[in-house]
Amino acid sequence: MTEATNMAASLGNVVLFSGLSPEELRLLAARFVRKRFAQGELLFSEGDPCRGLHIIATGKLRIFKSSASGREQVLAVEGPGGSVAELPVFDGGPYPASVSAVEDSEVLFISRQDFRSFCLEHPEVVLKMLAVVGCRQHELKHLPRNDRVSQCRTLHSF
Repeated sequence: MTEATNMAASLGNVVLFSGLSPEELRLLAARFVRKRFAQGELLFSEGDPCRGLHIIATGKLRIFKSSASGREQVLAVEGPGGSVAELPVFDGGPYPASVSAVEDSEVLFISRQDFRSFCLEHPEVVLKMLAVVGCRQHELKHLPRNDRVSQCRTLHSF
């Protein structure tokens, strides 16, 4: 299996990209790079300018906020297939929380500029991702937590 095929397969496991065709995943994967982070390493801090989208290939990442007094509140721990910083990639805002590696982790990264360029070149992909985001928002309101991901993964392409 080639690196590009490997990366496309990893992206296919991400809920945000679940509606994309194999060809769309292949084209998108060509713009990602792999990054490795050691346990405890900080990927970025709350308030930093958004540099891009992070997809967890292996390991676990901790998403957290820190108070002025230094107290940390863990918002989530994400594992393989999880994505970090989807909203600032689209809206251009800063990272809303800090992220560090819970264990040695490998992340697929695409810069904000490359992701936006891809979306402008392939607008149908944006519609598919919006459908998944809409599905996730709807399910957050109506389904128990255990059912959320499985329902959005069954979303079909346009």
